[in-house]
Amino acid sequence: MTGRVPQIYWYDRWDTRIGMLPVAGELVHTEELNGEDTIEFQTREVPVKGDRLLWLDGATWREHVVVRTDEPLAGLCSVYAESSLCEMLDDFIEECQLVNRTALQALTAVLAPTRWSVAHCANLGTAGALVYHQNALWGLRRVAEVWKGEVTPVITVAGGCVSGRSIRLDAQRGSWKGLRLVYGKNMCGCTRSVLEQDVYTALYGFGAGLPYTDEEGNYVPGYRRKLTFGELNGGVNYVEDVAAREVWGRWNASRTAKVSSFGQVTFSDVTDPARLLALTRAALAEAVKPKVSYEVDVAALDGDDADLGDTVAVVDTSRDPEWRLTARIVRRVRTFGDGVLARATIGTVQPVDYAVTSALAADVAALQDDVAGIDGNLTTAASVQVVESTVTEAIDDLDELSEVQF
Repeated sequence: MTGRVPQIYWYDRWDTRIGMLPVAGELVHTEELNGEDTIEFQTREVPVKGDRLLWLDGATWREHVVVRTDEPLAGLCSVYAESSLCEMLDDFIEECQLVNRTALQALTAVLAPTRWSVAHCANLGTAGALVYHQNALWGLRRVAEVWKGEVTPVITVAGGCVSGRSIRLDAQRGSWKGLRLVYGKNMCGCTRSVLEQDVYTALYGFGAGLPYTDEEGNYVPGYRRKLTFGELNGGVNYVEDVAAREVWGRWNASRTAKVSSFGQVTFSDVTDPARLLALTRAALAEAVKPKVSYEVDVAALDGDDADLGDTVAVVDTSRDPEWRLTARIVRRVRTFGDGVLARATIGTVQPVDYAVTSALAADVAALQDDVAGIDGNLTTAASVQVVESTVTEAIDDLDELSEVQF
């Protein structure tokens, strides 16, 4: 991969052109799927927090916003800037109930309070989510999470300034370019991380909770059994990968046969057994793979230049039997200097900050079936809102403990 330090076009927060911002030394660009997109460099000038930095990355325009500067009394100013998507942190969504919406409808709704538009949205089916008292960036990430899409900002430049900001939501970024990684054969500078997630060779699948009713069809309060697919699957409520069991299973008590490692998945919005069976099979295809990532110099990949999201064939010869799997470039760090040095993380998508902060909201959403079971009539959006309100009030009440004597 060849290249050099890109030219940085410097604008203030009102998009007024200031000039060029010269980079002293190297510029580091870090990006990950549905996550971090930052640049870091040093300069003799001192940009102001909120200034906008525009640069051309090959044929793609990128825009970053200065969020931090380190300014010594003597020496160079260090600049840290984030993708201009970060401006959505200042756009507020009071309430957006997305019930049985397409990805395009959801994306349009969460972008409504922003100055961003929709450049493209893949057909990702229908789903539902509640965005309540959140910033628009959280809403965008939530849409990507629920509808299982991947976000790309699109910057349009005309007349020497940014003329448009829009969002692509694809089912999957990147492509297959024939890239191949062979781990364990004369390779240096590569780190393998085997992640803590378990490998399962069989999965139970559960769907939406089924309400109890009396003989007259009236809802009866209480716990509910969840939808299963045994009637379509030979009487068992799980799916199994026999080949994977031979590799990742374990002996039974008498060491006469190998048995599977069982896990479970729940799709709380699924009410059709056939769809539940299909989703569980798809989940099993991922569960039988070891969760592993490789951090490697891009130059070690056999093939063309590597872009974020590209699919890579991995052959891990250090294992017996060797691992053969496909993985994706989920993170890329490029250092622009005399040339471009690039390191890529190949594997599963790592949790990013927004996903961690939204963990509570995900837990609340998982409770919606239990709440609906109280009277059997609550809508999905309403049930989530009631529980979320209750949880929020409980968290707020924690502040009152400061006045309590123990």
